[in-house]
This record gives sequence, structure tokens and C-alpha cells, in this order.
Amino acid sequence: MALPASTPSAADSRTVGLGMAAAITAFLLLPFGDAIGKFLVTQDMGVVQVTWGRWFFHSLLLTPLVLIRYGKTALRVPNPALQFCRAAALAMATVFFFWSLRHIPLANATAVLFVAPLLVVALSALFLGEKVGPRRWGAVAAGLAGVLLIVRPGAGGGDAANGILQLGSALALGAAICFALYMVLTRRAAGHAPPLVALWWMGIVGMGLTSMIALPDWQPPTDAQWGLMAGIGLVMLTGHLLVFWAADRIEASALAVTPYLEMVTSTVLGYLIFGDFPGMLTWAGCAIVIGAGLFVAWREQVASGRNA
Repeated sequence: MALPASTPSAADSRTVGLGMAAAITAFLLLPFGDAIGKFLVTQDMGVVQVTWGRWFFHSLLLTPLVLIRYGKTALRVPNPALQFCRAAALAMATVFFFWSLRHIPLANATAVLFVAPLLVVALSALFLGEKVGPRRWGAVAAGLAGVLLIVRPGAGGGDAANGILQLGSALALGAAICFALYMVLTRRAAGHAPPLVALWWMGIVGMGLTSMIALPDWQPPTDAQWGLMAGIGLVMLTGHLLVFWAADRIEASALAVTPYLEMVTSTVLGYLIFGDFPGMLTWAGCAIVIGAGLFVAWREQVASGRNA
């Protein structure tokens, strides 16, 4: 007898399970690239040069896959201006994030970056005309309050003075803003190009933009530095490919939970490699930001269900 339509088949269950496994693996893996970047920038390698290396090896590894799969059609992307702005926003987010890692622990920078999905809510309301209810606005406000616990303006001396954010925290927040802009532009660009092609174009634009900034002050990398930059590109590309593969197999509501696993790897790597461990206020702020992000994801799922 045939199974009811509402009952998932064994094949469907395996597909969902594989999708979740891919997403979990991706977000546990991605902080390894961040940790390599932090190691390089704290060893006095230029931030933009490290970012260039990340996008150069990303593009070098992905180009054969894209050309084999799509051929010359990959070069013809609809609405190239939108794709360029999207890639530029992500490239700037990478620069700000690696720059922040020169000043603050890996876990702290990662926690601040979690505010990006909340900023997307505000940006979508302002620039895409999406309707945002009071509950989601409340979650955005709560998430921003959580960020204040993480960055603690005026605390810690050094870079902080007169209530101004520490430089590293300000840079991490800049990365979150740029990443939120990238996410908003991704919504606008949805369907304009296959995800793999869009990912390739992000690498090409990121490499081009950072080349123009890095070349005037270029310092020839050592063999070890070349290897580490290649490691960043490989880790980041693998993580993004796993996320894309998972997104085709599991619902967005399930995928929305998995990015917060980055905090686990970031904390472990930060402690083992750099001797950093977040304090209680950072953990409290992170919990608030994650809770607000999950609430927003749930509300968006509810809203999309009503509009289906």
C-alpha cells in the first residue's frame, strides 16, 4: 500500500538527514578558515592581503567546477551591477572581520557577526519594502542589546575611550553590517544566476577589489603563508558548497539554526590556539543575539506559511 502523502519516505528522510549533516559540518568547519586568518593577521601580514588570498584561492579552486558545469554561460550574468554590489559587500565584510581578529578574540568577533540576520530585518524593511511586525522589531532591539553586552562600549581601556567601541568590536560590527547588506542583496538577486555561478562571481569580484588595495603595499608571502592562505580558500569554499548543497535538501527553518554552531568551533579554536575564552557577559550577549535570531527566523517561517 502507498504511503500517505504527508508521510516522508525513507529516501526523503535520508536526504534531509544528509542535508542537515552537510549544514552542521559546514558551520563547524568555517571557523577554521577564520582561525587561520587570525593567525596570519596577528603575525603582521596585511589584512587586505590575507583577504585577497582567501578570494584568490576560492576563485582558483572554483573556476574549473563552474566552467565544467556551466561553460561560457557562467560569464553572462543577468544584472551584473547587482551581482557586483553583492560580491563587494561580502568582500568588505571579510576585510572588516579579519581586521577585527587582529584586536579581539575569535569567539567575540563571531558572536558580533550573529547580529547580521537581525540587521537584515531592518534593511529589508527600509530598502525592499518588506512588512516587519512589532515582534520582529522587538527581536532586533533585543539582539542589538545583546551585542552591547558582547562589545561593552567603554570597557577594557586600550582602544576604548569615552564610551566609544573598542576598535576590534567596531570592526566586527562593520563586518556584520556589510554581511547584512550582502544578505539583502542576495534576496534581491535570487534567481538571477545559479548559486554556484554567483559564488564564483563573488570570488572574482572579491579578488579584483582586494588586488587594487593590496598591490601598492604588497609584501611577498613566505611559502608557509601561501599555504595558509590556500587553506583559508579551501575551507571557506568547502563550507559554502556544503551550505548550498544542504539548502537544496532541507527547509530554510532547519538551516537557520545551524550557523550558530560556528560559536562552538570558534570558542574551541580561540582557546586552543590563542588562549582566549569568552567571559560571562559575552556568553550572555551571545545567548540573547542567538535567541533573537532564532525568533526572527521562526517568525519569517510563520509569515511565509501564511502567504503560501
